[in-house]
Amino acid sequence: MKLIKAVRGTKDIFGDDGIKFDYITRTAQEFFTNYGYTMIKTPIFEETSLFKRGVGEGTDIVEKEMYTFQDRGERSLTLRPEGTAAVVRCYLENKIYAKEDVSRFFYAGSMFRYERPQAGRQREFNQIGVEVLGESSPILDAEVIAMGFSFLDKIGVSDLEVTINSVGEKESREKYRETLLNFLEPMKEELCDDCRMRMEKNPLRVLDCKVEKCKELTKDAPIITESLSEDEVNHYETVKKYLTIFGVKYKEDPRLVRGLDYYSSTVFEIVTNKLGSQGTVLAGGRYDNLLKQLGDKDIPAFGFAAGVERVMMLLGDDFPKRELDVYVAWLGEDTKDFAFKVANDLRVDGKSVVIDYNAKAMKGHMKKADKAGAKNVIIIGEEEMAKGVVVVKDFINRTQEEVTVDSLKNILK
Repeated sequence: MKLIKAVRGTKDIFGDDGIKFDYITRTAQEFFTNYGYTMIKTPIFEETSLFKRGVGEGTDIVEKEMYTFQDRGERSLTLRPEGTAAVVRCYLENKIYAKEDVSRFFYAGSMFRYERPQAGRQREFNQIGVEVLGESSPILDAEVIAMGFSFLDKIGVSDLEVTINSVGEKESREKYRETLLNFLEPMKEELCDDCRMRMEKNPLRVLDCKVEKCKELTKDAPIITESLSEDEVNHYETVKKYLTIFGVKYKEDPRLVRGLDYYSSTVFEIVTNKLGSQGTVLAGGRYDNLLKQLGDKDIPAFGFAAGVERVMMLLGDDFPKRELDVYVAWLGEDTKDFAFKVANDLRVDGKSVVIDYNAKAMKGHMKKADKAGAKNVIIIGEEEMAKGVVVVKDFINRTQEEVTVDSLKNILK
């Protein structure tokens, strides 16, 4: 019988990778909560029109990468390729804007894009992200960028670079669009097929092309910041000022436009040279126009997302593994019930406990406790059970003592 394997572009996460995945997502939740963010969870699939309108029909995501299908009611549905559009849909549908001036959300979950699988890029991948809705201050832009950088630093990711740009609002982009098209038109036939298509739908995306020939042809392209209004320039300057106040070093990149159509004003990426061509670890920006596109609401917003698998690659083996509080070693069938009662009481008290279901010799128990990374081993033999005591072996300090069952919880604290 042929063994069924995971679908290409998907990956099982278990063992040390599972521990690492849990560490990243759990730390993210704790970290973002400290900044006043609350969890939001949206469905894994949405109406296809949400992403066509929100992400943009001229993007690679919508045109090439979405997993779209018809359900039994002949509705067109799509597995979410990114998190922001769904969060905005939830925010608008539930009229959250009427309940609070500023909303701060964080999320974690699977996203889906039909791409060529490679290191750090799968067809099902996991993201953690934040979204702030209802605030237009440039200080927020800097604060969220600094928060993303601090989060990566906290979990142990180093050698990162923050790159920023401003892509302006709609009027400025329209002005720049014409300037850019005039520059691109003479070289149109030399550009790749994708870039020629981008010239028709979203010329700014030409600057985001990864093809070396296109990058060389457009290296002297006009920069978008020259088309910004006075207010947009002031916004951008304030972002840079507060990034400095927050202690975040940054580099300006006039070619940075991001791959989604909903961005406006500030955009940023936190990149590394440790992942080859897939160097972006965390990225985002301001998307003040998206709520207008999806719900006809003039509500400003800013956010970012990070790929968990890419962060896992950067951490390598250098991350704190969760330690096991107790391994319970029972010796002899007559001690089994007593040992499981002790283990259960400790778990109810909040301790992490492993106990084997089958009888073992002491050597076998010690080997298993060491492999599990136990800090303490509780040894229960027939003699200890008769006296109402257990032996606590401290694996860290290499000490051992006999204590009563009643005092066990306090000893372990």
